[in-house]
Amino acid sequence: MRRFLTIPARYAVIVLLVGANGFGIYGCQDTGSIDPGPQLAGLSVSSASLQPPFASETTGYIVDLPSATSDLTVSATKSDPNDVLSGAITAPAGQATGQATISPPGPGSTKDISLTVTSPDGRAKIYMITLRVIPLGGDNTLRSLTLSPGTLSPTFSAGIQDYRVNVATAVAEVTVSATKSDANAVISGDVPNEGRATITLNGPGTTKMISILVTAPNGTSRTYTVTVVRAAPSSDDALSSLTVSSGSLDPDFDSGILDYRVDVANNVDSVIISATKSDPNATMFAFGAVIAAAGTQTGQVSVPLGGRRTEADITVTAQDGLSTNSYTITIIRSRR
Repeated sequence: MRRFLTIPARYAVIVLLVGANGFGIYGCQDTGSIDPGPQLAGLSVSSASLQPPFASETTGYIVDLPSATSDLTVSATKSDPNDVLSGAITAPAGQATGQATISPPGPGSTKDISLTVTSPDGRAKIYMITLRVIPLGGDNTLRSLTLSPGTLSPTFSAGIQDYRVNVATAVAEVTVSATKSDANAVISGDVPNEGRATITLNGPGTTKMISILVTAPNGTSRTYTVTVVRAAPSSDDALSSLTVSSGSLDPDFDSGILDYRVDVANNVDSVIISATKSDPNATMFAFGAVIAAAGTQTGQVSVPLGGRRTEADITVTAQDGLSTNSYTITIIRSRR
């Protein structure tokens, strides 16, 4: 009778004995996988990532941290709870996981965290985590700086720290806007960290210095200064033109000549005098009344002619309120 023999692949050695009455099979069977020894089943750092990602057989890791990192919690879990965890984190036999609170190193420096897993038979494996803190930035410049109203002189450049702005007499306040090159830097001084402030100026004819301090994350600082010059009130009390609706000025108009004569026909009952101020911010009067307020450049007045000779004064008071000029126009009606 033919007999078939099936031999499992797991047998490493097969001894076949065949006798007159039968046969026997003897073999050596693999009872399990190779023991990897003591190792971790898990390793983590709070709010950070291991590089490379954790694997039991990988024993070296790097963790990069921002400069403002607070204390970290490092957790490690043993593959075999009967092993002992020692070093920066401890866990006795029978306790699977251990934790420790670790203070990060200073900016731009590193710290090594060493963990050792030891099996009951004395074998050990060491894991190392290197914490690296990114250096603090040193950028203490502004990316932009503007002032309204007004224009910076010279034109803004991050490396230029001193500026001048001229504004009109009527400007009582300016708005400063500043943007940091590094969002983690801090703005202080006359402008808050938000980067915008309205600054009240001193009186007309004075200057106001605005300081903007930029402090980089690493503590280095730079100061930008804007000097705002508020124009003094004008002392211009002159006219730039003077005309009459009938006749003509004698002599011809000149801002420096204050007295004029105008001859008109006898039948002319009134003459309109028109005048333009050199400085629009001055104030112009005639017969005690304002005919051109500050901001209005030209004014006119109708002068009734009651007799043969009529005088009209056009008075200009400068913006400073002190300087005054009067132009006198004498109108002569002809005889019949």
